[in-house]
Formats: sequence, C-alpha cells, structure tokens
Amino acid sequence: MSKETQEKIVEETQEKTLSMDDLKVMIQEGVKGAMKDDKTEERLKNIEKLMESKSVDGEEKQLKEAKTFVKDLVSGKLTEEKAISTDSGSFGYTVPTKLASTVLSKRDKIAKMRPLATTFKMSGPFQLPTEGTACTAYWVGENTEVTESSPTTGKKSLDDYYLSARVLIPYKLLDTSAINIVNYVGNLASRALNIKEETAFVAGDGSSKPTGLRQESVGNVYLEGASIAYNDLVNLFYELKEQYRKGNCVFLTSTAGIKLLKKIKDGDSRPIFDVRDNTIFGKPVLETEDIPATLGTSGNETEIWFGDFSYYWIKDGVKMIAESDKDIKNMQVEMVMHQATDGKLVLTESFKMLTGVK
Repeated sequence: MSKETQEKIVEETQEKTLSMDDLKVMIQEGVKGAMKDDKTEERLKNIEKLMESKSVDGEEKQLKEAKTFVKDLVSGKLTEEKAISTDSGSFGYTVPTKLASTVLSKRDKIAKMRPLATTFKMSGPFQLPTEGTACTAYWVGENTEVTESSPTTGKKSLDDYYLSARVLIPYKLLDTSAINIVNYVGNLASRALNIKEETAFVAGDGSSKPTGLRQESVGNVYLEGASIAYNDLVNLFYELKEQYRKGNCVFLTSTAGIKLLKKIKDGDSRPIFDVRDNTIFGKPVLETEDIPATLGTSGNETEIWFGDFSYYWIKDGVKMIAESDKDIKNMQVEMVMHQATDGKLVLTESFKMLTGVK
C-alpha cells in the first residue's frame, strides 16, 4: 500500500466509527511492513516465542487462531495468500473471529449501551418499519356506520458508519518476546473503540455516526421542587408505560446523577438506592460520563433516563478490517483498523427522562 493511499484512508476514516474488522486489518498490515528488513529472521523467532506465551486469562486455546494470524501477518504469508479481502473488496485482511472476540470482550467490560442494546449484523442500509397511528375501536349502535380508522407506519433507517483506530507500534515492541502482542493491541484497540462508540450511542448526532439516545425526543418528567426528591423518582418510574416498565428497564445517568440518587431517602428516611446491587425500585442504575452534569444555568443540572434499552438497536455492517504501513524513519509500524456500525432508538415511548436534575 502506498503512502498516499494510506493517508487517504486515514483522512477519510478518522472521524468515523471504528470496527473490529478494521482494527484487525490495521494490525496485520502494520506488523507485516515492520518485518521486511535485515532482522526479519530474528524477529520471526521472537514472534514465535511471543505466540507461545500464555494469555492473561489463561485462554491459550481460544487465542491460538489470533496468534497464528499475527504471526502470518508478520512473516508476509498473508500477502501471498490473501492480497485482497473478499469480504470488503479492498486491500486488507479480515481479522479472525478469535482476535475480534478478544477486543470485543474488553470493550464490553466498559461499554454500557452495547451489552444492553439489540444488536444484529447486516451490510448496507436497513429500513425498520415502525408503528405510526394505530387503529381506533368504537362502540357501534344499531344501524350506525362504523367510524373509519387511518393507521399509518413509519421507519427507522440504520446505515454503515465507519469508525477507525490508528495505532503506532515501535519496532522494539515487535522484537520483545516478553509481551503478548495480541493482548497489547487488544488493549489499545478496546480503549479507542470504547470511547468513540459508547459516546456515539449515548450522545451521537447522527451525522456520519450513530444517533445517540440523548438525541431522541422522549417524554420528559420534571422535578416537583427545587431539587430532586423521592417523589420525582416515583413519577419517573410510573410515567413509563407498564408494558415497558415490566421489562428489563435500567436507569442511566451521569456521575453527578449517581451522587444525587444515593442521597435520596423515602418517607421513612431509608435510602432508595440499594448499594448491594446498585438498583432503585429493583432496576439497575448505570453511570455514564456521556450525560453532562452541567446542563442548566445553575451549572449543576443533569438527566436521569429510564427505559428498556433493548429498543436501542445497533447494526454492525462491516467486519473489522486491518491495514498497516511501515514508518521506517520513526522505526514504527502504523496500523489502522476500522469497522462499520450504526445505532438508533427504534421506539421512543420505551423511554422517559427526568430533566433538570439537581
């Protein structure tokens, strides 16, 4: 891959969504480029030792495929066997499932939205039909014409938005057999993916990225008094329709919101926040830094969301692709990984929001 092509790819994807397939391709190309010099044989021996090292979790068998992938990438074997990805139709390599799972598992330990959302895999635009105006039933008297209903439907569109991550790996790391490169790159990728993806699912504006939960128009619940109290949480809880409330509902708020919730007491001076399982009224309470703590003029307003997160849909469109290039003058391998995804709340009545929380 030429330097010009590499710069173009980085420029086009730097503000987009990063995929696991993309990350894998970055790793393959980067390591491969670094190995083409007079120390190739020595590095390959060190890589061989490196791939024999055990993972942190002791899951050697599960990481075997990922380790083989990285070794073949470094040795240049993949160049001979897979110059063009059949999945993406572009130069690069689809990251094996085991390596993708390694990164994804690290990401899910931090992310709040993806583990709760409904996820599916599909390339290209997806149109989800949604219910609009429903039919209306009427009591009808004898010899009376039935009133006509005019039901309507709507749609939610999910597209492929690209998210990419760029990692620079020094030659010294590649020459060091004491470090497990699979875990190393997995950690780097998981940090980048977590930050960008989670922020988009919560607050993304839908412009070349997912539409975040906070961008949707849902029913608002307002404080009864000057500051949050027990009755406000009761109002928020029961403002949501029973059919959604009985499901797997979750509270989501900022760090400032968590602090306020832990201070609230009921009429018998008992805290409503159960510290044993982090719940309120039996429903989990999750914290996210993507909900601001300074929304109002007083500088201390925030939000508390309550709803069924299974109605937030995430479409993973393109498998992770990895591409790489060698930066000789800095003795580094440049790896870029990217994937395509989108997210959107498909049913707004499944959520309510307590606003102006302070």
